[in-house]
Amino acid sequence: MTNVHIVNHTHWDREWYFTSMDALVLSDQLFSDAIDELLSNPQASFVLDGQLSILDEYVELYPERLTDIKRLIEQKQLFIGPWYTQTDAFFTSGESILRNAMIGVFESKKYGDYMPIGYLPDTFGFNAQIPVILKEAGLDNVVLWRGVHLGKHVQSPYFKWRGLGNHQEIYALNLPQGYGTGMLLEPTTEYVDGRLDPAVDFIKKFTDTEDILIPSGNDQLAIITNFNGKVKSINQLGRYHYQVSSYQDFLEKIKQKDLETYVGEFRSPVLARVHKTIGSVRMDIKQSIYQLEQKLIKRIEPILVIANQLGIRFSNRLLLKAWKKLLESQAHDSLAGCVSDSVAEDIRHRLKEANEISDSMENTIMKQMAEALKLKNEDILLLNTEPHKFRGYKTIQVLTKRKDIHFYDRDFTIEKVDYVDSRENILEETPAGNRYITEPGYYILTIRLACELPGLGYRVLSFGYSEYSAQELVRTEIKEIANSHMTLSFKENELVLERNEAIITDFISIYDEGNAGDTYDYSPIYGDESIRLDYKNAEVYKADGMQQMKVFGEIQLPHNMEDRLAGAKTVKFPFLITFTLAEDDCIRGNLNFINTVLNHRMRLKINTGSRIRKATAALPFGYIRRTNQSQKGWENTYSEKPVNVEPFDGIVSVETVNNTITFHTKDTKEYEYKENDLYITLFATTDSLGKPDLAYRPGRASGDTTKRGHIMMETPSAQLLNKNMQYNFAINIGNEAFSEEAVTEWRRYEESPSIYYQLQDFNYFINRIDNKIQPKRQELTLTETRFSLLEIDNQYFVSSCYNSYYYPEKFIIRLENPTYQSVAINELMDKFKDSNISNVTPINAMEETVDASEEIKPYSVVSFLVELKEKKKR
Repeated sequence: MTNVHIVNHTHWDREWYFTSMDALVLSDQLFSDAIDELLSNPQASFVLDGQLSILDEYVELYPERLTDIKRLIEQKQLFIGPWYTQTDAFFTSGESILRNAMIGVFESKKYGDYMPIGYLPDTFGFNAQIPVILKEAGLDNVVLWRGVHLGKHVQSPYFKWRGLGNHQEIYALNLPQGYGTGMLLEPTTEYVDGRLDPAVDFIKKFTDTEDILIPSGNDQLAIITNFNGKVKSINQLGRYHYQVSSYQDFLEKIKQKDLETYVGEFRSPVLARVHKTIGSVRMDIKQSIYQLEQKLIKRIEPILVIANQLGIRFSNRLLLKAWKKLLESQAHDSLAGCVSDSVAEDIRHRLKEANEISDSMENTIMKQMAEALKLKNEDILLLNTEPHKFRGYKTIQVLTKRKDIHFYDRDFTIEKVDYVDSRENILEETPAGNRYITEPGYYILTIRLACELPGLGYRVLSFGYSEYSAQELVRTEIKEIANSHMTLSFKENELVLERNEAIITDFISIYDEGNAGDTYDYSPIYGDESIRLDYKNAEVYKADGMQQMKVFGEIQLPHNMEDRLAGAKTVKFPFLITFTLAEDDCIRGNLNFINTVLNHRMRLKINTGSRIRKATAALPFGYIRRTNQSQKGWENTYSEKPVNVEPFDGIVSVETVNNTITFHTKDTKEYEYKENDLYITLFATTDSLGKPDLAYRPGRASGDTTKRGHIMMETPSAQLLNKNMQYNFAINIGNEAFSEEAVTEWRRYEESPSIYYQLQDFNYFINRIDNKIQPKRQELTLTETRFSLLEIDNQYFVSSCYNSYYYPEKFIIRLENPTYQSVAINELMDKFKDSNISNVTPINAMEETVDASEEIKPYSVVSFLVELKEKKKR
């Protein structure tokens, strides 16, 4: 007998083509009705979409309903969490997904228990490391829909899913027809024969298990009343045995089965669209999200750890507020960008607020540290937020009365000089009264500075003034930059790379093409051809240890699709790429332009010089190898063309017979390779939320715009018109095969933030709240100009470091192993015992104690709760 488990739920988009405030208005009635229905029907249960944020917002309206909510959760009628929001699973970092679960679980506890289900019913595909992330979050399962190719990835919708290391395993429950399979539950012959029984028939084609899962709900759908009674009536009409169930009950049934195992990602658009080119729409929002994510993980969290141990206290509440605003912006529709312009405006505002919280916390901490150290104008406080010693270069800004400065016995280069003129009749408040003075001018110097910094700590460096000319970049006439490894030259309006006697012409270029797509997918224009953006000139600047080439370009491009189809090039498109070369195998670049064109896609093209065999892309806590897949006959299998456009998390590397070229950026996450060329998508602009019958996506429009009663929605802000776009990147070139360990080490260096502070009196508004930060009530005194909280060997890669959510005096270190070989940690644990650490407890991300391990397994993480012996005066 086939037992069909029906789960009553709602899928609640916080925002989409409607705003989060629109959704809040809907929740006022729908959530109230759900609570009332559950209270009046003790046999009923309801899943509130697995995200806590929507309940928090409802309780702000109705705090008096908190008692009812707690009661329903305790009685296992109302299921909430474990997520804070329904996250994207390709364009967020592993740490960010973990914070989503951590904050969701942490905040759930004020209501009672949370649903222990990795519930992600509408995410546009899943990265291959979701099992690792969920296990670290204390979950052993996932409920998912999109991206699974039944019959190819797995035979059954119920299976075991392992991370890339082939050891972290969870149970996976796929919803082949989505979370709306059993929506509008009705005890009628038309419903049962036309919808419900056929849905079970379809699933049974892929599994011989006697238990089948059918979710009953849909977008913003109210609770189904008299659910138990309706299911009972349906049993009189259908061919199967239907029963009221929960995801937890069904999972327990599935755990008893003999299940197949899968390793890999889910990105196949067979039964549902995954929108393979969605990674480049609304790139202004995506860039802001990526950069804020990095700021919180790489800067703010570890700064707070250092500050806490020095006696500068911030609770996690401000940090939580910033994280929540980011997580609201990383929900699958929000981060994807397939939203209305009104929603896009809301997202930008949330990101602005989260950045302001982050910057002001950093500002407060750095100023209080500088004051405690009694620093002078010529002192620079530098922080290292990783528990490794740092050796290399940091880029800092220094305010000085003269530009002819020097750092004692230290390499530095002045990259940029700005001068601020003096001002007359400036009010100065003195103990003797007010007076008016002439305020002197000053310089703002952007400096690339060689430094060695202690692990998870700070150091003070000082500069002086010299009668000798400063180390500035000087323009030369030779249009090439070179070191002992390579030469990059500007020849005949192309960039030419020479390395190990090999020459690659047209090494880096930019291409533009029309986009007939929408906020979900790029779509080519029939008959359109890519346009190569012309380089016009180059300027080269050199100093000891650093060389820079500025490449200027300008081209006429079609302003809109009509111009493009007519072959008319009607607007100027100037741009600038600045390449920097130091003494290593790395070319660093910055691309800058103002977008003046509508409905187009721009991509950076890197010519490798020979045919690419495969690509390796970073993803959370590991790397995945991909080769291009055939597109022949795709219409017979897929709901959209499975183009070979793929995501990457900061790193993508391509291998040829001659070399390995690795590309790093924090500004975009979409690539494709063809023959010799690696393409990095810069952005795709569009005028519409959803369009029907795209070249790569036939049929209905995504985004509901062609459903009955819906309208087409224009998205002028998704055109990014007149937006100043910037992309920073680095390219590493080597002859060796791709090395996960070496690339991760290089990435760690490239992503190490420059965190510095100058206690100066030239300009109190370099930081927003600098002149409003007051001294601590209890004076803080720091005596050491060099301080380290914790130092570990470089062989261990740190994924994050942050203050505990549960233990105010402790902090957490999470180590990752993004390689295919285990990493022993016995030596690390011995060093912990010999340091200023009193206790190290193995935990997971939920801060639950776990068994100690002697190694970090491949493509996985381990977390430790760290307690210091005592706080010493610094």
